[in-house]
Amino acid sequence: MDTDAERDLRRKRTTLRKSLASLGSFVRGSVVLMKRRCSYPGCRKCASGQCHPTWVFTVSRQGKTHTLYLGARRRVQAQQLAENYRRLQGLLEELAEVNLALLTGKPLAEKGGRHGSPGPGT
Repeated sequence: MDTDAERDLRRKRTTLRKSLASLGSFVRGSVVLMKRRCSYPGCRKCASGQCHPTWVFTVSRQGKTHTLYLGARRRVQAQQLAENYRRLQGLLEELAEVNLALLTGKPLAEKGGRHGSPGPGT
């Protein structure tokens, strides 16, 4: 790999590390809108089949899904934390690819291709 390409990869790695550092708090899981029946026997909404919308946070731990009631107030915060986790995953994957390219001396592969393999038509 030529020094210009290596320099570009090192710059990209530095940028990715800064992005990771600025990400802030995160949590693994998903925010889900569930519709549930309430326990009140005379509820007109449940009797008509509409049910009650409920915001929950779900996370899988040791093979079991856990559900945490959020309500409308904590929903926005939980969505941001979950989105930060997904962004963290993407940044880590990208950083790992850059580190692999620097380690092997081969350029980054295009999307869908194998690392360092020649592109179509070569």
